[in-house]
Amino acid sequence: MDVPYGGGPTGTLCNDLYLPTGPGPHPALLCLHGGAWARGTPRQYSGWGPWLAARGYAVVAVDYRLSSQSSPSWPGVWDDVRRALDWLIAEAPGLQIDPTRLGLIGDSAGAGMAVLLSLESAAARHVRAVVGVYGIYDLLDWWSVTQPPGRTDDPVGKLMGRTPTEAPDAYLGFSALQSLQAHGPHPPARYLVVYGDADVIVQPSQSERFVTVLRERGGAVEALPVPGAGHSWFTLLDDHSDRRRVDEEPNATVAPVLLRFLQKTLAG
Repeated sequence: MDVPYGGGPTGTLCNDLYLPTGPGPHPALLCLHGGAWARGTPRQYSGWGPWLAARGYAVVAVDYRLSSQSSPSWPGVWDDVRRALDWLIAEAPGLQIDPTRLGLIGDSAGAGMAVLLSLESAAARHVRAVVGVYGIYDLLDWWSVTQPPGRTDDPVGKLMGRTPTEAPDAYLGFSALQSLQAHGPHPPARYLVVYGDADVIVQPSQSERFVTVLRERGGAVEALPVPGAGHSWFTLLDDHSDRRRVDEEPNATVAPVLLRFLQKTLAG
């Protein structure tokens, strides 16, 4: 827990680590929590971290800077996510991690950032797998559906500090779907896209359209829609009633699929 990686305005943000026992080098997973870029903590992976470590995967849950009413987190949040991956690669020998067998897991806002990271050329030779759970992949679309009267907190506007009209290139550049469309064919990683078909916070169409574009680009992707599931259940916080342990549904259904995906994509 609380291992500094150099993130944040003062370089003091930390990662949470969950490491397997036994000799390595182990495959590793960089995990990016959700929370609309304004809330959340790496502690949300306190359920998946030990569960995955017990199955041979090192888990690094990232704390990145968050936005507020008066302070947008972009582009600093993106600097933090990139720095966290660089830190993991640099520290891999000491952590008994194989830097050629890395995966990314993200939920909600974290899923979109995981996809963006996987598309960067610097990450491509390290990142083999991406798991996105009820992700925000189309930033422009989610900005529109979170405007009044649907919502009044404007999470994307607070993230970016400007509207899409004021900063169109920034919105397009930080949107996973549009970045994928601009990317060359055959995205380098393999993707598992998980979402609830009853999600009213991040609409299932976000994941469905992302899967369609991945397939059009020749990407390797598996889709796992979860019947009746909403939002927030993938990660764990004690004071959040929607969140679930790994052994609770819907995670109990998702876990074996996720494990098979990791075994296939991150095998030695």
